[in-house]
Amino acid sequence: MPNQLADLKVTRNTITLRQMVLDKLRDAIISTQLKPGQRLVERELCEALDVSRTSVREALRHLESEGLVQFAGQRGPSVSVLNTQDVKNIYELRAALEGLAGQLFCERASDEQISALQDTTNALKKAFDQSEVEQILACTKAFYDQLLEGSANAELDASLNRLLARIMVLRAGTINQAGRWKHSLLEMQTIMQAITIRDSEAARKACIHHVHEACAIALKLNS
Repeated sequence: MPNQLADLKVTRNTITLRQMVLDKLRDAIISTQLKPGQRLVERELCEALDVSRTSVREALRHLESEGLVQFAGQRGPSVSVLNTQDVKNIYELRAALEGLAGQLFCERASDEQISALQDTTNALKKAFDQSEVEQILACTKAFYDQLLEGSANAELDASLNRLLARIMVLRAGTINQAGRWKHSLLEMQTIMQAITIRDSEAARKACIHHVHEACAIALKLNS
C-alpha cells in the first residue's frame, strides 16, 4: 500500500500563485489603484503581474464573487461601481451584524481576548496619531477579526466576511475624509470601553453607531 500511494504526496506552499494574484488585484481595487468602472484587460493584467491568463481569470472570477469585479457582456470585466442603494444595503447589513458581534463578544470572549482587543485599539490610536493610513486600515481589520473570533459564531463570521472586500473599499474612502479619523477612533474606543465592562447592550449600540456614522460619509461620497 505505501508504494501505491507514493505519488500522492502533496507539496505544501505557504501561499499559492493564485492567492498572490488574487491578493494583488484585491489590494489594487481597495487602494483605488484600479478605479471604479475601470476595464480590466486580461492581457494588461497578465503583463503587469507576470502570470498566465488562467491565473488572472481565476482571480477575477473570485473577485466577482466578492462584489469587487463585474462582468458585462462583450465589455468584459471591470471594477465594480457601488451606487447609493448598494452602499445603503451594505451598511444596513453591516450595522446589524457588527452590532450582534459586539454583543456576543461581551458575552462570550475570554479575558485574554478582551486584553488582545485593547492592545489592537491602542495600536489603532498610535496609527491615527501618526497618520499612517495603511496601518489604520490594518489595525481596523484586525480589530474586527478579533471581535468576530471572540463572538464565537461561525455563521456571523461567514456573513460579515462576504461583505468584507466591499466594506474595505468603502472604509478606505471614508477614513480619508476631513475630521473622520478623530471621530472614528473615538467611536471604536467607545466600543472598547463597553466591552471592557462587558456591557453587551452598550457594545451593540456603539458598534451600530460607528457603522451609521461611516455610512453617512460613504453616502455623500457615492451620491
